[in-house]
Amino acid sequence: MWEGRSRPSFSIKMFKAKIKDWHWLLAIFLLSSILFFPAFKTFFTHDDFFLLKISKIDNFQGFLNFFNLIRGPEGLGMYRPLSMQIFYLLDWKLFNLDPFGLRVVSFLTFFTVIFLVYKFAKLLVPDRKVALVAAFLYGTAASHFGHLYAFGAYSELLVTLFSLLGAISFVGFVKGKPTKYWYLSFLSFLAALLSKETFAIIPLLFVLIYLFYLVTDKKGLITAKKLIVSLVPFILVLAGYFYMRFRYFGFPEGDSYVWVFSFRVFNTFFWYLLWALNLPEMLVDFVGSGFAFNPNLFKYYSQEIIPIFALFGALVVGLTYLIARNFKKLFSSRHFLFTILFSAAWFAISLLPILFLPLHKFTYYLTLPMVGFAIFVSYVLVNNKKRRTTILFLGIWLSLSILTLTLTAKTHWMTRGPQTARNVHRYIKENISMLEQYKTISFFDIEEDKELPWSPTEVLKVTLSDLNYFKVFWSGKWQVMYSKTEGPQKFSTVQIRARRFLGY
Repeated sequence: MWEGRSRPSFSIKMFKAKIKDWHWLLAIFLLSSILFFPAFKTFFTHDDFFLLKISKIDNFQGFLNFFNLIRGPEGLGMYRPLSMQIFYLLDWKLFNLDPFGLRVVSFLTFFTVIFLVYKFAKLLVPDRKVALVAAFLYGTAASHFGHLYAFGAYSELLVTLFSLLGAISFVGFVKGKPTKYWYLSFLSFLAALLSKETFAIIPLLFVLIYLFYLVTDKKGLITAKKLIVSLVPFILVLAGYFYMRFRYFGFPEGDSYVWVFSFRVFNTFFWYLLWALNLPEMLVDFVGSGFAFNPNLFKYYSQEIIPIFALFGALVVGLTYLIARNFKKLFSSRHFLFTILFSAAWFAISLLPILFLPLHKFTYYLTLPMVGFAIFVSYVLVNNKKRRTTILFLGIWLSLSILTLTLTAKTHWMTRGPQTARNVHRYIKENISMLEQYKTISFFDIEEDKELPWSPTEVLKVTLSDLNYFKVFWSGKWQVMYSKTEGPQKFSTVQIRARRFLGY
């Protein structure tokens, strides 16, 4: 009798806990929306116009060509059909080239990733509070600025989504659940392959998951032999992908794609660690060797950077204090110790694809590594018995994130570029009847523009991706030129000063 009565009571308790968790998750989604809401106001910029151009198709054969592993469209040197061509195709087919629709898609993906962080943390640490705090830390991290403001970084969100789906499914498989969990993890792996090259580290994360359960909870765990056999298809896909990728696409090209295998890797790793703690990305341009600060940092940004440093110091001191204060208790726990090691290993493994590119480091590469970081910090916070200390820490974390996002929005090309492109787009739409009288549009600089550290026409050319903006929005209407000086007046050419669109 008691057993029969206790089950409904337990089920109701579990149901209420889930409802309560969903209330907290919805609150986190809302808070994240508020933090990153300005992204909805931004326009396309830079490579967006090229990616929009190559994503326009008229038939099913064009759609199939997105997945061509031998040749990228118009020299595209990367294989990301799902997160690039198909993503931008949505704007052609569903949103009529309105960036707002793609922002909605980006934010919905982001919310899904936050939810998966919660689910994954709950699998590793059977404590709903740890999972909720991890979701909060992850969802409010300033490092998400890049992939929510720049459509070109959407691939980071998508590969993280599929990596987490694969990891959650693989947990089920290694814990002895039906084979369908393996198939789900493999399908997630294939979807990640179509999203970004960093999918290659997923098998390493799966091995990490197995090792974690091997030392913390062996109950129902699959054998090492079964693990190795289960990973063979992943390795075969990786081998085939890399063969095709490097034979036909080659290595990434560009001034920042310089591979460095030296102790500089520790400097790069340290920067990502600082960014994971909500410091602004732009600091990397103002800090030299030996942590020598460029005085211009305080000259131009003292109002923002001083409170950021103060909050950052409080955050580091607070986290160090919590670890030190509970050191004996925390590290006497086998589960805690291996959760810490797991989180650190997840962070490092997820950074491997870009850790040896010191000139090509950006905060949006933290999308997947931040999962491990958030779980680590949340575990430390929740195991602290003083609730006020935890709340204070979360308040400092959120305040630091807000200040960092404000400064980043003020200084980053991901906000300046879209505004410049929107100014051009608005000008053309408002003056279309006048502009249609001409065959050529020529952007030019004047003598006083030479005092600037960069040419406005060059800035405009890069922002509009040369002719790609016009090919997307005004195909065939005009010839377009970017000239350093104003040319002679011609009946068929309208000349427009480039600087008028830059906002200064």
